[in-house]
Amino acid sequence: MDDAMTDPLIEASGLTRNYASRPDRVAGVSDLTLRVGRGEFVVIQGASGSGKSTLLLMLGALLRPQRGTLRVDGVDLCGLNASGLSRFRARSVGFVFQLFHLVPYLTVRHNVLAGLPPGGAVDASEADRWIEALGLTERRDADPATLSAGERQRVALARALVKRPSLILADEPTGNLDPDNAARVLEHLDRYRRAGGTVVLVTHGSEANRYATQRLRLEAGRWVSPSSNAPSHASAS
Repeated sequence: MDDAMTDPLIEASGLTRNYASRPDRVAGVSDLTLRVGRGEFVVIQGASGSGKSTLLLMLGALLRPQRGTLRVDGVDLCGLNASGLSRFRARSVGFVFQLFHLVPYLTVRHNVLAGLPPGGAVDASEADRWIEALGLTERRDADPATLSAGERQRVALARALVKRPSLILADEPTGNLDPDNAARVLEHLDRYRRAGGTVVLVTHGSEANRYATQRLRLEAGRWVSPSSNAPSHASAS
């Protein structure tokens, strides 16, 4: 077993989250087991409704599992109250979404600054460093409405990276981008991974496959046989 997996960033067992529906319950995810080492780039694929986003929300402490255990970055997420989960998210997790979720009345720089954790743990100069690294220097004082889709996603990526999180969770981050901008975003995520961060990306496409250290597939809330092109540390129960 490699060093990354002897000290996993994510350990989940029996994760289950169902949604009420009539006449039956709809399974978000059912009895999932997952291990992700530090420094991995995990790509989780599946069709719409397969449970990808539900899993990502649980990993990011935005949704509680109804059953199972979940440790991320050494923290038992199932044992935290709401304020504890909020502190965990602020410290350890960066989110990148398909729809960007930028604050429309803030400039590019202030949107990136909004990603800093409270308490001054990371210097504000990190915002300028990431703005430059992601090719946004000339747009640092612009409003989000004036940006292209590719620029908006790079701002969202800078906002996620600025606090130096242990984990980046990316939900269809290239879904609204052209191939060139999609490749640029994925390359920056891979650079973060190569610098020691961990990425879990969910998608219904294949653009991220070349960067994956694990490729997994969800169908109806359960793992199916993952691709043989990358090693898997996940298992279905």
